[in-house]
Amino acid sequence: MKQLLLLIDIDENKIVLVKEISAGYKAQRFLADLGIHEGERIRVTKNDVGPVIVEVKGTRVAIGRGLAIKVKVLLEE
Repeated sequence: MKQLLLLIDIDENKIVLVKEISAGYKAQRFLADLGIHEGERIRVTKNDVGPVIVEVKGTRVAIGRGLAIKVKVLLEE
């Protein structure tokens, strides 16, 4: 079984599958409003300093680093 990684640790231009969100109700709702929920495939477009920018269904969204650390993902090959 593959190991879950944190979204904050994923390199740019990698596609990942969201497996778990370890956050409270409001944070999960915020992410869901952005289109990020368990089972969703997203592409990391920027992950250096500042917010992590991901592409969800063709739309780019920014996620603060404090919230990105709570999103566990599987790296797609």
